[in-house]
Amino acid sequence: MFCHYRYLLCFLLFVSQWAFAVCQDNHAYDIACLRTHYTKPTAQWHAPTIDEGVNWTELAPITRNPTPPTLLVKLGQALFFEKALSSDQTIACVSCHDPAHAFADPRTVSLGVFGRQGKRNAQSLLHLGLDAPVPNGFFWDGRASTLDEQVLMPLTDHNEMDITLDSVPTRLVSAGYLPKFQMVFGERLTDIDISQVAQALTAYLQTLAPNPTRFDDFLNGDPTALTDTEILGLHLFRTKARCMNCHFGQALTDNQFHNLNQTLSGRKWQDFGRYANTNNPSDFGKFKTPSLRNLSVSKPWFHHGLFINLRGVVAIYNRGMPLSPTKDAPPIAHEDHLDPLIKPLGLSTDEMDALTAFLMTL
Repeated sequence: MFCHYRYLLCFLLFVSQWAFAVCQDNHAYDIACLRTHYTKPTAQWHAPTIDEGVNWTELAPITRNPTPPTLLVKLGQALFFEKALSSDQTIACVSCHDPAHAFADPRTVSLGVFGRQGKRNAQSLLHLGLDAPVPNGFFWDGRASTLDEQVLMPLTDHNEMDITLDSVPTRLVSAGYLPKFQMVFGERLTDIDISQVAQALTAYLQTLAPNPTRFDDFLNGDPTALTDTEILGLHLFRTKARCMNCHFGQALTDNQFHNLNQTLSGRKWQDFGRYANTNNPSDFGKFKTPSLRNLSVSKPWFHHGLFINLRGVVAIYNRGMPLSPTKDAPPIAHEDHLDPLIKPLGLSTDEMDALTAFLMTL
């Protein structure tokens, strides 16, 4: 198409796209070419493979806020570790969100008071302090509309901490927290309000951030931080593997809900996700996109916590997430609800290996 006065701009764009395209052919990748391209500032990277309608942002490194924690944040941190907020006084928020595992749970599903088993793996919380799209709900299924709501729900869940919100002030006063709340909310405070508890916990969670990795070093200008295999994995993440349709920006999540055909309908761990809360058929099987930050220490993965081999996760994405419901599954499970962003990828064995290697750097 003739570009008139914009001919030169169009020509330069064509040259840029052509130069990037020659980094690969049908049989092999020119790693040196890819490295030359990706060691440029991200603003000069070729656009990733993105489906129409996806509002993505470019990958970005982790930034640390050097500001010392406020008294409110310190109070929230103490509450996060406080076992007095559980009926048997053995469980705290940290019991299912382990800092050593990216504030996720290394168990398949989380365990609450008296050893009660939940039905889902606890999602990592590390992305809450990062720049990310505004979520339209919290938890895997979005049942909490705000973070203030989310932090209180585990307290009353029978399989988690199993107390009443009315009992929280008494429990905290007995545990010696009133002076701590007075330091934050004023010396005239005579009792603790549940809204103050939520405010403190939320303030703490919003300070969480992943540990920077070699990928952050690479984004910050160290060309040696990634191996050749990982560079290829980065390229595949952005192109053929289609990962950036859901995982982008600093937090590597779109904070949206998608059906990945993981309801396990008719099986032991059957879980219909967002649909169980909204009763809207369009929400069937939808779960929130997790952050990929510090992925190497946050396993197991997915809401059911059944995947512990990252290479295996890449393999099922490569196949387009095929998993048929059993004959005993309800009729709605036999309908096609797979998210249109999920498609067979056609990755070779070497490409899957490279993508896996790159994911481990996040």
